[in-house]
Amino acid sequence: MSNIIVLVIALGCLIGAATLRVTQPSPASMSPQIQVMLPPAEEEPLAEAEPLTETEPVMPPPAQEPSSAPSAPPNPSITPSPTGTPASPESSVIPPNPNQDPNRPLHQRMLIVDTHVETPLLISEKQIKLRDNQGQVSLEKLRLGGVDVVFFSIFVNPYRYKNIAKSQADFIIQSFKKELTANQDWIELATSHEDITRIVQSGKIAALMGMEGADPIGDSLNNLDYFYKQGVRYLGPTWSTHTLMADSSGQPRPRWKGLSKFGKMAIERMNQLGMLVDVSHLSDAAFYDVIKTSKQPVIATHSGVDGGFNHPRNLSDDMLKLVAINGGVVGIVFYPPHLDKSGKATTESVVKHIDHALKVMGENHVGLGSDFDGLDRPPPVGLKDASEMPNLIAALQKKGYKEERIAKVMGQNFMRVFAEVLK
Repeated sequence: MSNIIVLVIALGCLIGAATLRVTQPSPASMSPQIQVMLPPAEEEPLAEAEPLTETEPVMPPPAQEPSSAPSAPPNPSITPSPTGTPASPESSVIPPNPNQDPNRPLHQRMLIVDTHVETPLLISEKQIKLRDNQGQVSLEKLRLGGVDVVFFSIFVNPYRYKNIAKSQADFIIQSFKKELTANQDWIELATSHEDITRIVQSGKIAALMGMEGADPIGDSLNNLDYFYKQGVRYLGPTWSTHTLMADSSGQPRPRWKGLSKFGKMAIERMNQLGMLVDVSHLSDAAFYDVIKTSKQPVIATHSGVDGGFNHPRNLSDDMLKLVAINGGVVGIVFYPPHLDKSGKATTESVVKHIDHALKVMGENHVGLGSDFDGLDRPPPVGLKDASEMPNLIAALQKKGYKEERIAKVMGQNFMRVFAEVLK
């Protein structure tokens, strides 16, 4: 009997154990406090991302929800650039001015660019000094006028130096560079947009060199390369006389009927080098040839406009529109005979040409090219030298222009082109 009882008890224990195993909850259904940690699954390492190349598309930003407010009509005076340049220059294009204190006057807060002054000729022929030049451009006058970036013209008079144009250009360049070295606490040579940015941020004036007239180039692309290596960053194919590169507006009888074959080759080479093409002084036919040939934005470093005063040296409305479509900039000159039929001018005369160019080209394609130290007539009243640039700003304000538009004319537009071409 006792054996039977023991057997029954043993069978009961076995049945209880089996029941407990069947009703045990699975790990998945267990309380969060009792989780079973599984080893992580082995994953293949991520491949390193390849950098974007110029040919790879960049995804556009996601489309924004349409606004219920009506959009403003397009401004017909603003011509879009085919190069895709934004209407408002990016901060990387415009170096911050070290004098950005809002309490300072506008001319000390705006970045001011002048694309044509003739001072190197005075340095080489009259031994004037940049620091105390009694003419229209000196370091003190540039500083007083708030001028930050200056293109100094390397001009060889073909009537005096026709047979030694290259060596004379060399002499002018070396004389000018000596002056820069002697005044390196105030001014420094720039050859790229990056240089301009660095120099302006340091509080100095950025000096660049441009060549007016291709006589020193002759018919040699090697000479073009040579002067590029010397630091020349724009070339005007002509002055007031024809060259082996192109016809000038200063001589009525054409030689090439535009650009010569060599001239077209030279424009292509300038595009390759990153040298700006200056269309000031060109004949009409040569201007149109440059527009057809150049694959980069062109500039007029010192020109008036026919809408301000019709003159053979000035640019027609058709030319202004083509420069805008090209993405370039026209620097309005201060030379009175190109501004008014009287041969005399005032600050308002310069504003008249600026105003017309803005109406035809849009606000992104107009700048300044004074021709200071190269004027053989009295300068405009109110703009006697570089120190009086604030008078031009005041006159533009009086005309009703807002600060943003004035800043573009005073320098931002040219800085955009420098960022694109002067690599």
